[in-house]
Amino acid sequence: MKNWSQTILLLAILFIATTYAHYDSHAEKIAQNPDYPHYLERLKAIPISCALCTVGADILSDLLQVRSLVNDDSNREFKNTLKYNEKREREREREREMINSTQKNASTTIVVNTTIDLCIAFKIELPDVCHGVMNTFVPIIWDVIVTDNINPMTLCELFRICQPNSTATEQHNQFHNNNNNNMNTFSNLDLVKTLEEKPVHTYPDISAQKPIREGNTTFKGKGYFLQLADIHFDAYYLEGSNPNCGKPLCCRDGTGDAGFYGHYQCDIPLVTVKTMFERIVELTQTLPIDLILWTGDSPPHDVWMQTEEKQTTATQTLTELVHLFFPDTIVFPAIGNHESYPADQFILPDKQWLLNDLSTFWAPFLGGEQLDTVQQQGYYTLLIQQGLRIISLNTQDADLINFYNLMNESNMNKPNNQTEWLSNMLAQSASNSEKVIIIGHIPCTLKAAVNDVWCSIYQRLVEQYSGTIVGQIYGHTHDDQLAILTDMETYTKPTGVQFIAPSLTTYQNHEPGFRIYEFDYDTNQITDYYQYHCNITEANLTGNLTFSLTYQAKEMYGLSDMSPQSWFQVATQMKTDSTVFNKYYSHLSSSPNPLKPCDADCQYSMACEIFSVTSHAFDNCVNIQKNKK
Repeated sequence: MKNWSQTILLLAILFIATTYAHYDSHAEKIAQNPDYPHYLERLKAIPISCALCTVGADILSDLLQVRSLVNDDSNREFKNTLKYNEKREREREREREMINSTQKNASTTIVVNTTIDLCIAFKIELPDVCHGVMNTFVPIIWDVIVTDNINPMTLCELFRICQPNSTATEQHNQFHNNNNNNMNTFSNLDLVKTLEEKPVHTYPDISAQKPIREGNTTFKGKGYFLQLADIHFDAYYLEGSNPNCGKPLCCRDGTGDAGFYGHYQCDIPLVTVKTMFERIVELTQTLPIDLILWTGDSPPHDVWMQTEEKQTTATQTLTELVHLFFPDTIVFPAIGNHESYPADQFILPDKQWLLNDLSTFWAPFLGGEQLDTVQQQGYYTLLIQQGLRIISLNTQDADLINFYNLMNESNMNKPNNQTEWLSNMLAQSASNSEKVIIIGHIPCTLKAAVNDVWCSIYQRLVEQYSGTIVGQIYGHTHDDQLAILTDMETYTKPTGVQFIAPSLTTYQNHEPGFRIYEFDYDTNQITDYYQYHCNITEANLTGNLTFSLTYQAKEMYGLSDMSPQSWFQVATQMKTDSTVFNKYYSHLSSSPNPLKPCDADCQYSMACEIFSVTSHAFDNCVNIQKNKK
């Protein structure tokens, strides 16, 4: 079973590059260039790798340069060397007009059809998956790359198909400095600091918000929060079907050993979600749940055959199920990257339909003010009780394979964007002496394929408001992870911790899990968490699905408290202490399969990932270790 997101990234670089050559009327120049004889044959001969991505990016760079030169009316010398006549000039004028005409759809069709052929020829996916993925994603990728004149030489590194190097990094910075005038231009701490220093929008005063709990209903003493992460239920799951069909998602047809409650290669059936919720309700008899933090991703991973209707139905179904099983419990939802259609692709106003749906579905959980901001932007804030606030983020801004984030007109680059809103909400919360719990879907960790722009700004805000933020709850990776945030000057002072919970879905070898956080309402601090898991193989054999306690955080790591300082010390020990590291590594993937060996270099690299909010920070951390050898 292949990783569908890697497939999309490779196609974004390679196949768009080759199809650009097919579409562009100056492809003959590339074909005639002695450096690119039979370039398509060259590409077919290279395995899917950094080398292939680089060749595709080189071709696209040359083609973009040719297009730019030809479209420049002042470049007469270049045109003369290519022997352009008046007829050819008129043809080029018509090509320019295609950008804003219906003929653009025809050119996109050519691009889509060619990428489908190449996807099948390279055997990246099965033919029906190639058709579905290409028809869904290629028009978006094509539009972003061409419309925004994306520098193709940096894309292989940006998507981390290739390891970064100084030359490409310099090209990337130069590109953004030349083309963007907003968030994407920052390359140092001073530019990040301007976020909170120069607000461009006046936000509502949240000090007058009415709390959910007040007076005799206020939470006191010890309480518990339930986190539900990455449920990904599959309405088309079929018991006895084939779990190894060769597609991004299986267990829907054929004959195989897909069990009643699920299979580790697939997303879970709805009956399993219901049974899981029943078991959680039973557990609340001993650990009464005050709040549910539902951190997103309801639909399955059938990305090649999704529609807006299917995505909407999946989200609505789970919302109704959560409300059915926990009717009297406060629920705080967050939007995931799979709620949108296509998955991961989100920009406004194009995806307004999704926010309209969420503002309707989440009505049982949120108030009118919160539903308004959900409908406008996908995020919200709410006062739980005096002194304690929740902030739910729309982390599509943090999604690297949200190709709209590459655009100058991305959501982050628009006025009144989420980073400005978050900065203002934290500033007001600090002024009101409130503590804040942040929830979201995509965390700032390398495995999440993060957007470094978003995560650098986020890290700066956590540093500034480290005394206000008392919890950061995320999911998305399906793994059991930590992300330690530090100051941005020395990277030695811990400022916060992102707790990243494993998934409820079994997809790609994960035992389903949920997490319960222990919280002290008197100090407004997380004091522990309990991680639970379920053995699906055993559930299928016995006909009885049960959860057991995997570990208790403070006990397993020997923590005196759950402060950023304590987690910083533990994570630092993981770089060199195998005993401490193995406690983390043994639970990382929540997999039923034996762990892959992890030597000293692997151990150090994984510890670096815990400390690395951005890909650049990770590279620096790893290079420090390499330089010691």
